[in-house]
Amino acid sequence: MLSRKEHDCEAIALPEEWTKKVETLLNEVYQSNCKEVGKVFEVYGSTYPSEFVFITSLINPENDRITPVTYFISKDLDPSTKPEKMLDDLVDSIGAFYDIYFSTPDWSDFQAEWLETEFKGHKFFYKISRENVALHLAADKLLKLQ
Repeated sequence: MLSRKEHDCEAIALPEEWTKKVETLLNEVYQSNCKEVGKVFEVYGSTYPSEFVFITSLINPENDRITPVTYFISKDLDPSTKPEKMLDDLVDSIGAFYDIYFSTPDWSDFQAEWLETEFKGHKFFYKISRENVALHLAADKLLKLQ
């Protein structure tokens, strides 16, 4: 499960058009850094009635055995949430994280537990792992077929 909370319903994926737009943006902004480490960004997002989950994963597209760096965001949703502003600000928080990651040569500050933080007035939770999200989603799909 990729979400922070337990849910009784299936996640609704964010529109692919939006996740691809963010993926393209990250790959353009960090192009020289990505080239240097031989990795690219993948972006995933979904919503539940009470939670928004957004994930960026810096992966090696040639070899899934090379450990990715994956940044998870979980934000509680309520009726007053303004989705466009929230999404823009959370994308900015992703940039803030990867700015630190790429500027620290031996970065290894993985945080597998959800931590609460605030960025641009939005309280949200984050975790940083080595999880390969694409493999996780493929495994979930296989388990649902059984």
